[in-house]
Amino acid sequence: MRGTELVYARAMASDRMMQAIGTLERAVSRLEQDVIRLQKAPSNPPSNDIDRTAARAALQSLDDLIDTLKARTHG
Repeated sequence: MRGTELVYARAMASDRMMQAIGTLERAVSRLEQDVIRLQKAPSNPPSNDIDRTAARAALQSLDDLIDTLKARTHG
């Protein structure tokens, strides 16, 4: 690739990465809202109850991944 083509390819890849990060952020936000809604709902039988600790840990892990991806994209 020539210099200008390489710059263009990197810009396109960065744009796609930012779009993917945005998609991940929206998905995490929806998951967080679902967890909040489920916590406010009347208690379900234990077999249908969510593992709130695991759900929060999973959401935090996704938040951390998003932060890592953002740092790589902007760094």
